[in-house]
Order: sequence, then C-alpha cells, then structure tokens
Amino acid sequence: MKYAKILGLLAIAVAALMAFAGAASADQVTSPTGTTYTSTIAATAEGHAVLDNPIAKIECASAVEGKVEEHGAGKVVKGNISALSFTGCTNEWHVTVVAKGSLTVETSTTGYNGTVKSSGATVEATRFGVVCRYATNNTTVGTATGGSPATMHISAAIPFHSGSFLCGEGATTWTGSYKVNTPSSLYVDNT
Repeated sequence: MKYAKILGLLAIAVAALMAFAGAASADQVTSPTGTTYTSTIAATAEGHAVLDNPIAKIECASAVEGKVEEHGAGKVVKGNISALSFTGCTNEWHVTVVAKGSLTVETSTTGYNGTVKSSGATVEATRFGVVCRYATNNTTVGTATGGSPATMHISAAIPFHSGSFLCGEGATTWTGSYKVNTPSSLYVDNT
C-alpha cells in the first residue's frame, strides 16, 4: 500500500511537470509579428563598427548574416553565422574573421527586443606585424530591437584570446549599430 501511494504521488508530480513543460514559453523571431521567421537575417553596420583595444581605436565597415536554426519551447533563438566581415578599417588595421561562431537571442521582458550573445567567434586585428585575437564564449554582445527595420545595438567586451603582448590581456570593446536589411521587419517574440 505504501508503494502504491508513492507511485501515485510520482504520477501526479510527473503530470504536473508535463503540464508545465507544455505551457513553457517559446522564444522566436517573427516577421511580421506573430509569423515565425526561420530564414536568413542580414545586417550591416550603420556608420562604423568600432573595436577599441589598448593599442588603438579601430573603425570598420561591418556586416553579419546568419540563418535561424533553432527556436521554440524552452529554447533561445539560435543560428550559426554564415558571413561576418570588417572592411575598410582605419589606420591601416586589418580585421580578419578567423571563426564566425553563432548568435543567440533571448527575449527581454519589454517590447519585441532581446539580448544577443555570441559564441565561437574569433576576430584578429593586425597592423605592422602586431596581431591581437579576440574570441567569444557565450559573450553578451548587445540588444536586438524589433522593428521595421530591426536593429542590433552592439556594446560588448570581447575577451582577449591570443597575440602580441602589446594587445594587453584585457577585453576589447566592440560597439556599433547594425541595421537588419533582411527581412524588412523583424521582432523577438516570446509566445
């Protein structure tokens, strides 16, 4: 009889957990709102993207592109980056993308916005033989603001990975504003 009561309580607990899991919220990007978007997202920097390390402030044109590959109940929106570039950089700096990595977006508590994080991306800034590498690992890089167009506001501290002692051992800051060109409207929803 004692085991029957324990099994009954376990069955109730499992049923309650299943009900909670079924009601779990889902992070997704939508275009327009209410319509799940799972295709390519492409954005370009408005003005310059800025990498500010101990040696110099590097300003570059920049673009990023990736496809939504994961979303839904209990998950954040995630996608691998298919293209990431920093071109036309100031003061003869060259910024090369060694690894593109992936981005995740998790909805915020207000509006159609979300927190953007990067993992597995490595960028290398070089000038006159000095090499500074920076890499992300679940690094918060900014905020996605839903709209028509949507915008990614970048304000990040990207950890030092390797390179010259002249680069210092601290993070470089990455700032900029990226306008989403594809799709024409994009929102971060929690349904």
